[in-house]
Amino acid sequence: MNRAPLWIRALIATALLPGMIAGYIPFRIGTGTAPWPVDIGPIRWLALPLLVAGLTLLVVTIWQFAWTGKGTLAPWDAPTRLVDRSLYGWVRNPMYLGVLSTILGQGSWWQSGAVFCYAAFVALAFHARVILFEEPTLRRLFGPAFEAYLARVPRWIPRRPRAQD
Repeated sequence: MNRAPLWIRALIATALLPGMIAGYIPFRIGTGTAPWPVDIGPIRWLALPLLVAGLTLLVVTIWQFAWTGKGTLAPWDAPTRLVDRSLYGWVRNPMYLGVLSTILGQGSWWQSGAVFCYAAFVALAFHARVILFEEPTLRRLFGPAFEAYLARVPRWIPRRPRAQD
């Protein structure tokens, strides 16, 4: 698979990972027979900006992984260069935030308590993955450059990059 062009590998990884986690699974839960309806009234319309923001974050971060990092979002085809600029200069995990925004947008649109619970589960799973696997792996791969990145950029709450960034 690594001999395929990068854009094909990125499309396959996108379909397999965020396509399932932020697309297929919430769709099945939210439109299924027991979505645990939650009447959120006109707040439902917040679904649209959440979906647009989430999908935009996904597209931009997937592009950054390919263009800057020379890899995909898939663990078996990860970037070989540290991606620490653009959206990754604001927050360390914008791709995960894009996935969560997309799931929350779907939960809002379908007014589905089950999708909101799924979003909470996904958020906890992402946090555990970042703490237990991703950050230790990136420390080993990128050493001092990643340590400087950790000191400069917050994990989950976006912040404007400082002037020296």
